[in-house]
Amino acid sequence: MVHSRGKRRQGGEPKYRASIWLLLVLFGLLSLRLIWLQGLQSARYRRWAENNRVRALRIQAPRGEIRDREGNILAQDRPSYTVSIIPSQFNRDEEPILVRLLSLDSASVDKKIGQRGLPPFEPLRLKRDVDFHLICWLEEHGLSGVIYELEPRRFYPYGEATAHLLGYVGQLSRGEYERLRSLGYGYNSVIGRFGLEKEYESLLRGRDGVEYWEVTAYGKPVGRFEGKPTQLPQPGSQLDLTLDLQLQIWIRDNFPDTLNGSVVAIDPRNGGVLALYSSPSFDPNLLSGVTQESTWTNLREDPRSPLINRAIQAAYPPGSTLKPIVAGAALQEGLVEESTRLTPCQGAFRYGNRLFRCWKVHGDLDLEGAIVQSCDIYHYQLGIMLGVEGLSAYALKCGLGRKQGIDLPGEVPGLVPTPRYFNERYGKGRWTTGLALNLAIGQGETLVTPLQIAVIYSAIANGGWLYTPFLVKGIKGPDGSYRRPKRDNPQRLPFSPAVLKVLRKALIGVVNDEEGTGQRAQLKKVLVAGKTGTAQNPHGPDHAWFVGYAPADNPKIAVAVLLENGGHGGTTAAPLAGEIMRFYLRGEDEGL
Repeated sequence: MVHSRGKRRQGGEPKYRASIWLLLVLFGLLSLRLIWLQGLQSARYRRWAENNRVRALRIQAPRGEIRDREGNILAQDRPSYTVSIIPSQFNRDEEPILVRLLSLDSASVDKKIGQRGLPPFEPLRLKRDVDFHLICWLEEHGLSGVIYELEPRRFYPYGEATAHLLGYVGQLSRGEYERLRSLGYGYNSVIGRFGLEKEYESLLRGRDGVEYWEVTAYGKPVGRFEGKPTQLPQPGSQLDLTLDLQLQIWIRDNFPDTLNGSVVAIDPRNGGVLALYSSPSFDPNLLSGVTQESTWTNLREDPRSPLINRAIQAAYPPGSTLKPIVAGAALQEGLVEESTRLTPCQGAFRYGNRLFRCWKVHGDLDLEGAIVQSCDIYHYQLGIMLGVEGLSAYALKCGLGRKQGIDLPGEVPGLVPTPRYFNERYGKGRWTTGLALNLAIGQGETLVTPLQIAVIYSAIANGGWLYTPFLVKGIKGPDGSYRRPKRDNPQRLPFSPAVLKVLRKALIGVVNDEEGTGQRAQLKKVLVAGKTGTAQNPHGPDHAWFVGYAPADNPKIAVAVLLENGGHGGTTAAPLAGEIMRFYLRGEDEGL
């Protein structure tokens, strides 16, 4: 029996040892796992736990104010309640309630919430400017993952009057967020979309802050988290403009309701923009922040294209506003003198097998009289003398065919047709010199913006200096520092002082002589100089131009008016330009 018990003891011993080893291995694995979780991965899980318990809420930095030359506020932030959701904690079953409360479109909300790759704990804004009574309801009842914040919203007090100047801000798209997040932008940040808001985005936006809140499992804030200090936001810089707000509003109020077009007013002494208005306009407050899709669609599909800044983003044939440049080029080249008389105007001029007409029979004129009465026949002959090469060379030297460099986005360069242009368009040797006749009266392929014409006439007024037009005259930082943007040195018109003297005398005659085409721009006690233009339009009635400056002997304002389909410049554009100068110079003399 002893022998048999020994055998059983020897047989059970290996199983016992195996069980011990198995328990040791399992215990070792469990220990290693605990070490991994509690030691090496503790920071990671602590972050996860804090993400569930502590919410980092971005504090949007106030954008810098924009003010006019007198300190009037043109753009500022105002407090606004915004309702957002936390995607990872939002109960989709409660979505119909939220949609109904916020008066939102269900499809657009579904689309926004359904986006892939949303930051799970980043608030997703659904609606700004929410009524305080609704905020009270949310506070009382609560919805899973629905939060509200008091944050700044951009406000433009003068709406349509300054829309194309100031622009507007909009919420980042997902693509923009991915591209700009490294620069400090959040998923719900706004960014300048147009105008000065876009051009000076880096200065206006400031730097966002961060505030830490403790939340419930459903994402409802219960109080600030004291474990992390709040990082206060840094406001953006303030922009001070050259703009005269009262002049800008007057132009908006008196611009013809039925016409599209624009007005540019410049201080010829330095290039500062006094007014810049484009019609039709729009209310930038409708586009500030989260824009309803229907609002954007209506603006984008409006046949009058209100989103286009016609002062810098639309180019037109210059018509007779180009004639002083053509006359100046002929004088500068020594082809004519002020007293030169060419073939008299009998209402038509034959060149080759074509008959080129004038708008009136002017008879025998010298150069000054041809400008004053805007005679096409005289300028056809100047065009033949200069040719396409000479016409294009002087147009380019005057700054046409290139951007003027104004501190607004989207400016177009217009077009100056050169011999190379015609060679590429028609083929070398396959176009005739007769093209120069149309170019000499501002027709044909030449295209200019109202800003370009305003800059050229400002230079004629000031003695030949082509200043770069600008809107921002000063920048005030959040620390109180103040600086003026650096400006490029002005260029010169390609005309001698003697030639400029002839042109200025002729432009005075355009407005003040009995035969002048711009008489309707006259003022009672201030001498005005300028030029009318009527540009042919293949799509409808002619475009009306007037560009001029005052006082003619000491210019303080230069104005360019363009009225699409406005007819004769002397009939429609000249009176408006005169009234604009009258309003601006109203304090200069009694009786204005």
